[in-house]
Amino acid sequence: MLSKKITDGTEFVVFDMEWNQPMPGKEYPFEVSKLTGEIIEIGALKYVYDNGELIYKDSFSTDIVPVKYTKLHYHVKKVTHKKNADLLNGIPFKDAYSGFRDFCGDAILVGWGSSDPSMLKMNLEFFGMDPKLGMFFLDLQPIFSLFAGLQGTQRSVEAAVDFYKIDKNEIFHSATADAHYTGAVFEEIFKHNKPSEVISAISSSSIDPDVPSDFSFVGPECLDSISAFATAGSFMKDCPLCGNRLSVKIPAFRIRKSQYALLECREHGELFSRTRVKKNKAGNYYSASVLRFATQNDYWLVASKKEEFDKYGEKGQPAVKPVEEEKES
Repeated sequence: MLSKKITDGTEFVVFDMEWNQPMPGKEYPFEVSKLTGEIIEIGALKYVYDNGELIYKDSFSTDIVPVKYTKLHYHVKKVTHKKNADLLNGIPFKDAYSGFRDFCGDAILVGWGSSDPSMLKMNLEFFGMDPKLGMFFLDLQPIFSLFAGLQGTQRSVEAAVDFYKIDKNEIFHSATADAHYTGAVFEEIFKHNKPSEVISAISSSSIDPDVPSDFSFVGPECLDSISAFATAGSFMKDCPLCGNRLSVKIPAFRIRKSQYALLECREHGELFSRTRVKKNKAGNYYSASVLRFATQNDYWLVASKKEEFDKYGEKGQPAVKPVEEEKES
C-alpha cells in the first residue's frame, strides 16, 4: 500500500523549507531546470501520536549557506524578509540535511502543500546525494479543508491559523515560523475532531514521495469525442506501478467535458482518474488523461462530481442566471 497506517507511537515531523531562486536573465554554468530552487532554511517540529492525542516532542531549525544562488531573488527577499547577508549565516546543505534526517528518524513528514518533498529531492539529487527520502509524506492542507468544511478549496496556512484563532506571534514565511504554525493547525485538527476520523483521513492521504504517484496519457487523434474518450480505457485498466488489473470503486461517468472514475489496485491502493477530450489545430479530437493515487482532494472531487451527475446527468448542474434588478417605473 502507498498509504501509511497510523498507530500509537507513530511520529510526525511537521516541516517547512525556504529556498532561493535563480536570478532572471542570469546565465549559470549548469541547467537551471535541475535546480529551480536552492534550500536556504529548514524548520521542523516532531510530534508523537498516542491514544488519540498529538503530543509535541522536539524541534529542529537550521539555516543553510547557498552555493549556487548566492544572491536573494527579489521575490524571496520580499516574502521571507531576509537580506543577502543572512545567507552567510548557515551551514552546508549536506550537513543540514544529515541533521534533519537524523531528527526525523522513521517519522511521517507533514507539510502545507505538496512542493517541499519534491524540492528536497531535487536538491539532494543536484548535490550528488541519495534523493530517496525513505519517509511517507502528508499534505496537511486538504486535511484541514476536509475538517473545516472547505473541501475543494486551497487555503494558506495563515488562513488555517485564523480559522482556529491561533495566536500569530511570529512573522510568516520563515521555515521555522511556518513549521510552528503548521504544527499548531495539526494540533487543532486533532482537538476539534474525532481522532479516529482524523487518523483515517491522514492514513489514506499519506503518500510515498519516492514512488511516482501521477501518471498521464494522451490518446490518438479521433474524429469524434466519444471515440476519443474510449481510447483512454486501456490506460485505466492496469496499475501503472505493478501492472495488476484495477478493480472499479466508482465506475467511469462523464459530466460536461470530463470523465471521472475511482479505481483500486489490491497492492497499492485507490487511484483517481480524470479524462478530458480536447481538439487539436486540425480539428480532430484526442483524450488527455490523468491517473493518480487518490488523496482527500481526489475523494472529494470524484464524490461531488458523481453526486452532481446522479442528480443532473451528463450536462451537470445548470448555471444559475443572475436575477435582473427591477427597473424603476
